[in-house]
Amino acid sequence: MPADVAPVPPAAGVRFRPVFLGTDAGTYGLARALHERHGVQTTLVSRVRTGAVANSRILRVVESGEGTGRADLLQTLLDEGRALKEREPDVLLLLGCNLDSHTELVAEHADELGAYFEFPRMSPQTLEQIADKQQFAQICERLGLPTPRTTVVRFGDADEPGWTPEPIEVTFPVVAKPANSAHFENLKFPGAQKVWFLQTPQEWDELVQTLKAGGVRQDFLVQEHIPGDDTHQLSIVGYVDRSGRMTACATAQVLLGEHDPTTLGNPIAMITTPMHELMDAAERILGEVDYWGFANIDAKRDPRTGTIYYMEVNPRMGRNSFYATAAGADLAGAVVDDVIRGVERDPVRGTDEVLYSIVSPLLLPYYVRDGALRRTVLRAARRGVVHPLLYERGNWRRRSYVAANRLNHTRKLAKFYRRPSPSGF
Repeated sequence: MPADVAPVPPAAGVRFRPVFLGTDAGTYGLARALHERHGVQTTLVSRVRTGAVANSRILRVVESGEGTGRADLLQTLLDEGRALKEREPDVLLLLGCNLDSHTELVAEHADELGAYFEFPRMSPQTLEQIADKQQFAQICERLGLPTPRTTVVRFGDADEPGWTPEPIEVTFPVVAKPANSAHFENLKFPGAQKVWFLQTPQEWDELVQTLKAGGVRQDFLVQEHIPGDDTHQLSIVGYVDRSGRMTACATAQVLLGEHDPTTLGNPIAMITTPMHELMDAAERILGEVDYWGFANIDAKRDPRTGTIYYMEVNPRMGRNSFYATAAGADLAGAVVDDVIRGVERDPVRGTDEVLYSIVSPLLLPYYVRDGALRRTVLRAARRGVVHPLLYERGNWRRRSYVAANRLNHTRKLAKFYRRPSPSGF
């Protein structure tokens, strides 16, 4: 339910201002959770102002300018940190929220940013180890956790005469995607997508030419396709404190994802349920490296065998991470206690069942094929639907954005995903 946004007194001993890199629904969701808990306004530093964060009374947006590079974004962040410290005595809590490159930026410039901000710190080496999907698979292999069979295709020598890609050792159909999403974020070329689903070797050959012509020189992964529609996808969100303990964690089953090629795979409706096997696995994975901060892990259950395959870690807040807060995991409290207060808190796992959806819940009975799951979704819907952006009471411009965004998702689903097939393609 939306809440009033009148400031409330901050918790005893807490004097801080959040400063985020990010502009998506997950960014707003964490700012909302901090406002609900502590009454603080969040400053956002970004290249652009998106609809998810526009016209908000709990946010202050500082833009570096559309099309500006990483150096400009860093300078804007440093300038903002300096200005805030001159005006206010409060601690500045810095978090990179919605892009892997934001987390990378903070890790690479931790000493400069540390002059103004407090934040969870990871070395660039640790970040590369966990964010690179190939290295992530190696961690899972050491832990005995299943991951899809994978061939690594290296495009670094694609400009050399006679270059040909490594032979694919995975049976088609396959999934093709960048080994490290942060290295791929700023590449724009005809046919660019977030991920490709390929049925035949010929489709892979055609994609190789598209990637080569588009300037891709990063490692690419070709993985076996785990069948099943969107409802077989699983999500884990957690926060790991400075001592390596996961102090907040929640899990959810995806109900519906985006199918627009440019945003393929992003969940847009989920139902939270405590899957302790996944939470335990997340603790083991992140415990293998010197991890500190938020993490979002994707997994998928194979409908043929029930095996859960671990796909990747996003070393940041996921865009749908507010589901964890709604389930009772208290992500905001975890980061404040750790970074601002320096308090070791007891680990909390989200156990509440809630329906999280940024699309109209009326769409879900059509797309959820399993009868038992559909009934569960309908029961949860009757208790209420959680939307991260529906918070500021009386802010009709934001409510208008939510309505328009829902309509846009309905149109895109009608165009790209008329009805899920049993194979998941």
